[in-house]
Amino acid sequence: MKQLHIALPALLICLFITPAYTADVARVESAKASLLKICKAEGSVFTPALRVAFLGYAKEKALTDLKARSITLPRDFIEWVDSDPEIATGVYAAHDKPADVLLWLYSLRLDLGKAKFEKYRQLALAAALVSAKEGMTADIMPREPLQLSIPGDPRELIDTKYAERKLDVNDHIINFLNTNTIEEELVVSDKKKSKLKYDDRGIAIPSPGDKKSKAAKASAGKRIRNLYASDVLASRELQSKFNAYMKSKGTDVSIDCGEKVIHWDSKEMVRGETYRRIDAAYKVFRQAYEAKGLLPAKRDAFASPAERCVYLIRNHEYKFPAKVAQQRKWPQFPLRAPWPLLTMLAADRQPLREREERWIAFRDHGEFHKYGEYIGGIAQQHSMQSARRLKPYPFAYGTIQMMLKDGGVCGTMGSISARGHNIIGVPSSQATQPGHCAVVFFQYQPADRTFSCKGGQYATSGDEKTGPFTPWPFENTFRRTGRKNGYEIAFHNRKPMVYHQSMAWGVNYGFRSYLDATIAHSVFSLIAKERRSVDGMKLLASGIAMNPYHFLIVDAAQRTANSPEGQARFWNQLVAALSSAKGKPGCPTEGLYKQTVKDRMFSRMAKLPVPKEAKSAQAVLSFLESLKCDDQQVMKAYRRVAGKS
Repeated sequence: MKQLHIALPALLICLFITPAYTADVARVESAKASLLKICKAEGSVFTPALRVAFLGYAKEKALTDLKARSITLPRDFIEWVDSDPEIATGVYAAHDKPADVLLWLYSLRLDLGKAKFEKYRQLALAAALVSAKEGMTADIMPREPLQLSIPGDPRELIDTKYAERKLDVNDHIINFLNTNTIEEELVVSDKKKSKLKYDDRGIAIPSPGDKKSKAAKASAGKRIRNLYASDVLASRELQSKFNAYMKSKGTDVSIDCGEKVIHWDSKEMVRGETYRRIDAAYKVFRQAYEAKGLLPAKRDAFASPAERCVYLIRNHEYKFPAKVAQQRKWPQFPLRAPWPLLTMLAADRQPLREREERWIAFRDHGEFHKYGEYIGGIAQQHSMQSARRLKPYPFAYGTIQMMLKDGGVCGTMGSISARGHNIIGVPSSQATQPGHCAVVFFQYQPADRTFSCKGGQYATSGDEKTGPFTPWPFENTFRRTGRKNGYEIAFHNRKPMVYHQSMAWGVNYGFRSYLDATIAHSVFSLIAKERRSVDGMKLLASGIAMNPYHFLIVDAAQRTANSPEGQARFWNQLVAALSSAKGKPGCPTEGLYKQTVKDRMFSRMAKLPVPKEAKSAQAVLSFLESLKCDDQQVMKAYRRVAGKS
């Protein structure tokens, strides 16, 4: 019996390995062998024949994977993918699970409808890649195209004076607020919200200082309204009145927040026992608002990949009057741009209702916020920041709407800008800097048809120390942090900004060559590890010669070159390739990209053995000196072997 138990897993596996499956696997292995044979015959250099061989192999692998899952996609869909080299490369070379990308792409064809899907194929592919790499499950059941439905206000107002039930403590809290009023002056002020100014590199310019001049104010009259929770939290008199009211209703609710410790314009952090009392009071009122349908208890559901695409397409196709379109530079970013540049947009999953409120403000009034109210230290205390302006509101915490109402510091400012850009179809993301949060976004220059990735709200550094909170599209796995408060750093696996900038530069240099370099990297990954330092490096060198801006190639080459001479050789190949871009619009040949690769080469060389022969060490030393290597430990090691120390 014990022997049977041991053999059972193998027996079960054998039951599923049918002759047909064995034949399919054999075809995949045969296609791979043929691909590697062609690679060798071509001298380990990328050629059109190698492209055809790789796409054939990857397609066979994907279809075999689908067949093993008992899934069959329509022949005309597969043929359509194969007919477009840009789409085929994205499906088969940009993810190690192309079957999942095919499933998501087909799912989006169903939801977008064939015509829209084919017109906005780059967006659909970007969304398919993001969804597949997040491990989401695609729905390929037949259905009609998705009809966009924007959810309404989720709050359900509760009658807090309903006579046929016993009122609870939250009823009494709301009734107190609704039966008491406050008179307030409506003020029009020319004081602008605190906002940093930036130099040409996007770094904040120091403020000349506060001249303590008060902004001119004009009264727009007065109004009487019901109390907000924030009014009570700010006023000792109202707190006493509230406590007496709650006691008269037989409750033991009592608050003590002091006089204007927190109020509508609070900016200072609150400490100690005072903080604990205000925090407790804030929770009392917030719970009442949520329980009685005056404040959503949570954000709306995130938009699905299909909803994101349909929504973006709908807005992109909106026809503004010609003059308005010119003023707003509409559309601000082409939704048919190359798919690598659209993955940042496809990854943004803001709920539809949040998007729609901001879209209508932009569409009807030209309102577009790239910044909010900068409120200082209190923004580090969520309860205090929220308590100062707690009132009935149709949007939950973590939404762009609540950020615009309550204000914040750098994280909120970056989030407002990034979300606002994405809502109007501009790929954007928050970004980290040392001790600071900024924003990055893609731009399109119609004059020379080039793309760029720019940053804003910089304060502590430039592009070189900026990291977007979004995945680089050539990672195989996208993993969200799971934080739910809305100020999330969206993804775990992130790359420095130069990676995203290099995508724009690579597309400007040539989208097809950029994709061919992507395939070259995929073929490289299939070469036996013991052959990569020779044949693999040749293939990578040919990839960088086709398009010198692909970090997939650069990273692989710098990892693979296992000698200082190999590192230097690849550097010279890159420099030669970059020289071909001189004068080409949107293709910098000096600057951050080149410096980043050079610094990483120095770091890699520091970990490799120094050549034992003086002549070889001298050659590398001369190379390092020519590039002004400032790693003195490395330089000292080479000088010693070269006999220069």
